[in-house]
Parts: sequence; C-alpha cells; structure tokens
Amino acid sequence: MDLPPNRKQVSPTSAPAPVYGPATLDQFDLLPEDNTHRYELIDGRILVSSRPRANHQVVLVELLVALRQALPAGYLVVPEVEVEFDDRHQCTVPDLLVIRPGVDRDVARFFSRDLALSIEIVSPGSKRLDRQTKRRIYAEGQIPAYWVVETDPFSITIHQLVDGWYQLAQVFDGDELVVTGAIEMKLDLSAARRATLDD
Repeated sequence: MDLPPNRKQVSPTSAPAPVYGPATLDQFDLLPEDNTHRYELIDGRILVSSRPRANHQVVLVELLVALRQALPAGYLVVPEVEVEFDDRHQCTVPDLLVIRPGVDRDVARFFSRDLALSIEIVSPGSKRLDRQTKRRIYAEGQIPAYWVVETDPFSITIHQLVDGWYQLAQVFDGDELVVTGAIEMKLDLSAARRATLDD
C-alpha cells in the first residue's frame, strides 16, 4: 500500500522543534479529576478533548481483543492509561498501550520506557496530533513501536524505532498482520476492519 503524501516519512533533522508552552507535569497533576473529557499534556500545553465516539471505541475494543490473543506471554495490552516521559512537558493517553513484561501494573500512569508499543486511532479532530506530534513525542520517549490506525478506510501505519527515530515499517490494510521487530506476533484484524465498515 502506497503512503499518502501527507504521511511520508519525516527525518528528525527536518521535523520542526516544538515550541513549549508553560505547563509541566507538576501543573498537569493539579487538574481536578474529570471523566467526561480526555486531558493530555502536549509540548507544555494542556489539551482537552471530548471522549471518543462510539465507533472509535468499537474499533479500539476489537484491536484490544486481537492483541490480547496474539501477544507473546508476559505482555499486557491496556486502553487509555496516562504515559509520562522524561520530558516533563509531555503526558499522553494513547488509545492502546502494550506494556513490557515485568512492569508493575498496579499504577495509575506508566513511564514511556514501560511501553513496547503505543497505538492511536485517528479521529477527525486528531489527525495532525496522531500522525505527526505524537509520533515525535513517542520517538523521543524511546517507545519501540508506534501504530497509527486509520478508520476511513481502515489501515495501520506501523513505525519502528531505529536510531532514536521512527522509520516506516509498513502500511497494512488487510485481515492478518504479521508483526516482526520488538514484538513478534500474528494478528487477526478482520473484526477491527469490519467495525470500520459498519460505521
């Protein structure tokens, strides 16, 4: 599958440096608990977004089930848990996280080094954030792999960390995905793909 022009690989030297806002994780942690919105700290700015729509969550659940069935022993897949970074201007909430074996799971927030894979499902309002900004943040956080899931039409853009930056591994739009690299598995994506057709 050819990569669309707006999703071509960007090198670390050509990516613009972020302009940080004033907020850090310390200020972010002072926010009151609010389960009606999603809060993230992106480049020192607090981003407040609506909870995902139902069709987004159906795809998320189907991906979660597929990953749970395919992941090697010891790995854990969880939805929507906060991730903090050495860069204290960042705290994200990936749609799905795959946690490395041996990591303490009884936590409210993971560290980026705990993750083997981060997955974002693109929504109409999150295209730039998921395709560009979070790709940079997750690469800087040294997360070995990053998947961007598109739903219209269904595809998964798979990035692998190489020398501190994500390189495009493949763009997949079928039913059975064979994953190599940091995690090796065979993933049945037929239910997730069908979920996008039922929107």
